[in-house]
Amino acid sequence: MRTGFVCAALVAAIGVCVPATAAQQLITFTGFAGVSPSGTPIAALQQFAGATVVGAFLVDTAAASQQLTGPVGGQGESALLTGAVLGGQIDLFGTNGPVTLLRTGNDFGNIFTVNNGGVGGNPNNRLDQMGYTTGSRLVLGSLLQPYEINGSMLPPDLFIGSLFFGRTLQGPLANPPAMITDVTTRDFAGVLTGPLGTPLFLNIVFRQGNPLINGTLAGLPLQAVGVGNLQLNIINIGGAVPEPSSWAMLIIGLGLVGATLRRRRGMAAT
Repeated sequence: MRTGFVCAALVAAIGVCVPATAAQQLITFTGFAGVSPSGTPIAALQQFAGATVVGAFLVDTAAASQQLTGPVGGQGESALLTGAVLGGQIDLFGTNGPVTLLRTGNDFGNIFTVNNGGVGGNPNNRLDQMGYTTGSRLVLGSLLQPYEINGSMLPPDLFIGSLFFGRTLQGPLANPPAMITDVTTRDFAGVLTGPLGTPLFLNIVFRQGNPLINGTLAGLPLQAVGVGNLQLNIINIGGAVPEPSSWAMLIIGLGLVGATLRRRRGMAAT
C-alpha cells in the first residue's frame, strides 16, 4: 500500500515520487509499534506500545554483490545480497519523546532471500522469505552496532541486537509457497509490494547490558518491538546517494510526518 502524504513530506529532500524503476530506491514506511512479551522485559521499551513509527531505507540491489548461501533448515536454497541497503533511519514516537535509529557504517546492508526453505518444527512446510536483516556483533573486544540510538530518557547500554524488514510466506510441501520463484532475484521492492506473502513487517530486537563482560550477546535482557500496519511508499531517486545534508532534510521530513500522525491519533482517541 502507498501513502501520498509520506511522499509529500519527503519531496523537498529527495525529489518527485515516480514508479519504482530506478536502480536506487528510497523505501519509506509508516506503521504502529507493539512491544512483544519477554521473559527479560526492558523497561525503556514500554513507551513504544502503540507508538507511531516512520522510517526509510535507501536500497540499491543492482549494485550489491550476491552469494548463494545454500539450504535453509536443510531444504531449498538461499542467497545473500551484500551492500544492498545504503542508508536507513527509523523514528519511533514514544510517550517519552521521539527516538531515532540511524544506520551506521557497521551495517553490511544485507538482504537475505529464501526459496522453499525448511521450517523448524514442521517438516511438511516450506518457507519463502526476503528481507533486510542486520544485527550487532562483537569483533576484537568491541561491540559493532548497525544502528545508533538517539533519544532522551534511554539507558546508555540499550542497543539493537537484530533487525528484520521484509515479508515471508509459508506453504505445505504439496503446494509450496510461490512468493520467491528465483532465489537470485534482486527485485526487493517487487517482493515488498507483490500479491503474495505475509503483510510487510519490521521487527527490532533490543538488548540491554554490556556484552563485553562475558564476551557474548547471549544472556543479556532482550525484547522485541514489532511494527505492523505498514504503509509503504517507494521513491526512485536516480543514481546518486544522498549527501548528509539530504539525509538531514529526510530526518526533518520523517519527523514532521510522525508528529502529524501522532496528533491525528490523539485527536481520533478523543
